[in-house]
Amino acid sequence: MSRLSCAAAVAFVVVACSSSPPDFVDPDVPGRDENPDGVPYPTDHLGRNERAGRRPGDRIPNFTFQAYIDGDRAGGLKTVSLADYYDPDQKRHKVLHLQVAATWCAYCSAEVTATVKVKDELGAEGAVFLEVIVAGPAVLKGPALEEVDDWIERHKTNFTVGIDVRARRLASMGVDGTVMPWDMLIDTRTMEILDSSGGAPADVVAYVREGLKFANSQPAARY
Repeated sequence: MSRLSCAAAVAFVVVACSSSPPDFVDPDVPGRDENPDGVPYPTDHLGRNERAGRRPGDRIPNFTFQAYIDGDRAGGLKTVSLADYYDPDQKRHKVLHLQVAATWCAYCSAEVTATVKVKDELGAEGAVFLEVIVAGPAVLKGPALEEVDDWIERHKTNFTVGIDVRARRLASMGVDGTVMPWDMLIDTRTMEILDSSGGAPADVVAYVREGLKFANSQPAARY
């Protein structure tokens, strides 16, 4: 799969924020190792490399986050594992768009706004969305739960939002919280990484549809 074009969205921010609330308490919590159909999540060929031409990308590891399902804060934080999205038979969806964001990042804000508008349309085509917030109002700071709550409220987010304080989990994917947003397209048949790149897509719809086109026209990767 050719590299997907992205708008320039690289930001380096250093902010003194002594009055900001404390980071969200983010211990590892037990996740799920099986998808909703009881199929175990693959454990081979895990890594961070995206697809390059005919060479399959690695499978994304089965990360687990505390998250607001569908942006529903009233329901409280729930456990979300990437195994929840593993769908080898494409019963529920075909492509996962994973957006990694920071609340200080204006490009992240614009991307969320754009995604909220097309979530249902692209969902009907087989896309599913997960946002993971890794920082608050400053690089490598937070997020605090209050900042995540405010982020969801401001954007009226209608898809699942997870928390990974200071990218403790996603650092293994090359995310360090300074280059934001970070976007990944995952083929949910195999959890293959089709694209992983810093910088917001120039067009969220076109970006996701390129992943859908691949999932609809190409066989699943064989490892």
